[in-house]
Amino acid sequence: MSVKATAAEASQAWQTGFSGAGTKYAAGINAVTVAPGQLAAAQKNLYVANVQASANTWASKVAAVDINTWKAAATGVGAQRLATGATKGAPKVAAFMGNFLPQLTSIVSGLGPRGSFEQNLQRFNSYATALHAKNGTF
Repeated sequence: MSVKATAAEASQAWQTGFSGAGTKYAAGINAVTVAPGQLAAAQKNLYVANVQASANTWASKVAAVDINTWKAAATGVGAQRLATGATKGAPKVAAFMGNFLPQLTSIVSGLGPRGSFEQNLQRFNSYATALHAKNGTF
């Protein structure tokens, strides 16, 4: 069997097909009946095993990106997407802050007074312990 397209033709066909796939994409999403995250969570042991099995491949792939390539991608594409990402993420940040800040206020208001180094160290330990106890609640 021979390849019937050049790299440019194959790339263009991919781009054309992908650009017009919105309706099929939405139909595929709407056909899902179980949340993918629930199915993934049920496979956590397999996930861990596969991560461990592919650790060397992962390491070689991430190490293969040189500093200049990484900088070019981060400043070229990454920097341009910051504003869009901030706009998209703002509702989640607001929801998080609406839950987190009252709890933080409660923790801080319950701390002992500032004082000597030892008192401040105890104050910090109380703060860190209280935040740790809230882990997973924000």
